[in-house]
This record gives sequence, C-alpha cells and structure tokens, in this order.
Amino acid sequence: TIDLTFQVPAGTIPGIYDFQACAFGDGVILACQDVRIVVAPPEGSVTGGGWILSPEGAYMPDLSATGKATFGFVSKYKKGKTIPDGSTEFQFHAAGLNFHSNTYDWLIVNQDGANAQFKGSGTVNGEAGYKFMIWASDGDPDTFRIKVWEEIGDYENIVYDNSLANPTFENGQPLGKGNIVIHSGK
Repeated sequence: TIDLTFQVPAGTIPGIYDFQACAFGDGVILACQDVRIVVAPPEGSVTGGGWILSPEGAYMPDLSATGKATFGFVSKYKKGKTIPDGSTEFQFHAAGLNFHSNTYDWLIVNQDGANAQFKGSGTVNGEAGYKFMIWASDGDPDTFRIKVWEEIGDYENIVYDNSLANPTFENGQPLGKGNIVIHSGK
C-alpha cells in the first residue's frame, strides 16, 4: 500500500484534471491508479428545472425506454464553504426511475457563467449508493445532461446517461421545456 498526496499549485486554473499515477519498481510498472482532481473556486451557483425527451439507449436496464424525463436542481456554494449545497431530482417516468441527491462533492461554474458541472451522491428509487454528475448550460438553447451510476470496485455500473444514446449530447441535451440559470459568483 502506498499513500500519495497531490498538491495543486496556487493559481491553477479551475477545471477537471484527469491523469494516471503509476508506481515503478525494477523497471516495471507495479500498479497504476486513475486520478481526478477538481479545481473549483468555491463560488457560483446553478439552478434548473424542466424536462427532456429521454432518448432510446439512455436507460441501461431497458435500452428501448424513451419518453419525458423531468428534472429540478439547485447547486450553490454558501459563503465560506468549500462543498456546494443543494438538491437534485430526476425522474424518467416511462422507466420508473426516480433519482434524488443527498450530498454534493463539487461544483464548477465557468468564468463566463454559461456552463456548470456538478457531482454528488444520491438514491435511485429510494436505494442509496449511487453517484451522479450533471452538465448544464445557460444558453440558446439551455442544455442538460445527467449521468447516474453505481460504483462497484473500479467499475461504473451506469444506470442512466442521456449522452450514451446520442454522443452530441456529451455536454448536454436541449431542453424540451424549462430553464437553467447559472451565476459565476463574480
């Protein structure tokens, strides 16, 4: 077992940094671990509500499921806090999927206030142990993407991701109706 500590240099631009840390010995790789560091200023907020037309292929237990999916969320940094606060709900009615957040890990709002991304944990149909990430944009049109998964060791068992069905939705799918509002905090 090796414990590693990564220190982010002062002035690092906010963003998500993915890399691999590997241990070498006797000229061979002994082990590697994927690492994600999120650098986010503790400021900003995003709120949204509305619906999307969930595409076929988004809900892993039934790839043929399609129909209206509703959502509502608030994610914001309270003064002096480094972990965002808020709540998220996502319901895909045709599949009987009901996701509720219970904690947030981080929130990133880009400097021009047009895009936000946040991650946390929650429940699926009342069962704990799920993770989620949301990508939201306040543009023309507003867009929304949600990924819900269960971590099993190093494996992500994806339950729902509307970008899996359509790669053009990687950063969000246009809303059927609703509104997303992002504040950069500046």
